[in-house]
Parts: sequence; structure tokens; C-alpha cells
Amino acid sequence: MSTNSEDNGISIPQIAGLASPPFHHAEGIVNLRDLGGYAISSTTSLRRNFLYRSATLSRATPAGAKTLVDRLGITTIYDLRSNLETVRSPSCDVPGTTRVHVPVFKDQDASPDGLSLRYRDYTSPDGPVGFMRAYKEIMIRGAAAYRTIFEHIRDRPTEPLLFHCTGGKDRTGVFAALVLRVAGFLDDEVIGREYELTEVGLGPLRQEFITHLLNYPALKDDPEGVARMLTAKAPAIKASLAWMDRTYGGVEEYMKTAMGFSDEDIRKIKKNLVVEEKAIL
Repeated sequence: MSTNSEDNGISIPQIAGLASPPFHHAEGIVNLRDLGGYAISSTTSLRRNFLYRSATLSRATPAGAKTLVDRLGITTIYDLRSNLETVRSPSCDVPGTTRVHVPVFKDQDASPDGLSLRYRDYTSPDGPVGFMRAYKEIMIRGAAAYRTIFEHIRDRPTEPLLFHCTGGKDRTGVFAALVLRVAGFLDDEVIGREYELTEVGLGPLRQEFITHLLNYPALKDDPEGVARMLTAKAPAIKASLAWMDRTYGGVEEYMKTAMGFSDEDIRKIKKNLVVEEKAIL
């Protein structure tokens, strides 16, 4: 394991040896994995080599950036971070790709630093209920950002994409869950398992974030709460999807109501996500 230079007090460890699939190794990028490969039925699965998710690209090396294009074939990168995050930690240049900034929270800091002040629900001992309160705001506020990525899935099925935020856990995790649900994962078991991979993908970076956040006056006396804030447990994403079901009547109704998609749009999105191929995960 090597560590890249520090940025705002947080260093990014390079984690080797993660299981592939679904993880991929690219220098300076953690929590990089393929969202596809999971079984939808006995004969179908979520398409592989099309949708990738990760943590920030701010510390990607030139070799890491090259990996995204040459090995993974990524054409477009969707950055879900706020304006403040992108100014503070600019994304690296990835020649051969188009970067599209689609902030979930446009002018608010939704990085771990910002969350320490803004999302007390993340540190709440309520567990899944606290995360659900935070994630429902992400679903509401992030609908326009998520629509843009779904439009790519609908209209450009031959162009692999990457979506990310800072840690690749919350804003990224919510979108990944929506993709899995609309593709046909209805019981949430696979969704919960995929979400929990973030704790593996972040590796030592999780402790780096915890140590950094404990320097903040509002959090320095709550190490247990800060540790909860950096978890990725299946009940959290399951509770959030249950809220969506209660509020909108399911993911398709959420996409119609919050994003403005039609039935035909959703049909095309699903068609481009599901393949007649044996699952590998």
C-alpha cells in the first residue's frame, strides 16, 4: 500500500488486492468498482463494463487516469460533488473522457467535512433511521443530477461511464441503489451487499476520514458518532429504499415524479441495464 500526497488533511491510501470483480485497481483512485455482474434472474444479470463507481478522482495519478480510459473504456465521468468540493479538490484531468459536473447539493459542502456540520443524522445512534433521513434528502435534492446519468444510460448504451462523489459512499451509493432497483433487484439483498462493499473499498481511508473529522470542535467529543458516519451497512440503504417506496410507490414512480421520466424512458433504461448473461457475483 502506498499513500499519495495529502489534500485538506486527508491522505489517500492506495489499496491493493481487492477482489476483482467487482473492484478495479487504478493509481490514486479508491473504491473503484463495476456496478454490474449481479444476477437478476437465473438467465439475466446487470450489465458489466458499463457503469463504474468510485471515490474522488482528485488524487488520481496520470497512470490511474489512463487506466480508466484504456482498460475500462470510460468515456464520461459524472461528478456528484458540490461546487465547494470541486474547487477545494479539483478533479484530475482524464484525457479521452468528458467530465460532467452534476452536484447533488450545488452550493453546499457535502464532503465528510461538510457533513460533520450539516448531517447530524449520519452520526446519530438511530442507525438506519438516521441514514434514511439523510438519504431521503439526497434523493429529493439529487433528482436532477441523477436524471442526467440515467439519460446517459438511456441514450448512450455503448459509452461506459463513471459516477463518483468524495468517498463514493452516500451520493454515489444512493444512485447505485436506484440503478439496481430499476434494473429489477426488488428484494434489496443484493443492493445491501453491493452498498456494503464501500467499507472494503475505502479500506484505510475510512480511518483517515475519522481521524480528520475528530479535529472538528463539533465532533471531537463524539468518536463513536464519527465512526458511524463512515459506515456503509445494508440496513441503511434498505431503510432509504423503503422510504422511497412509501413516499413515491416504488423506483419507477420516483423516476417519473422526481425526474420527469416517461414509461418509455424507463423501459429503455431497463433494456440498457439488463443482459442475457450469467451472473459473476
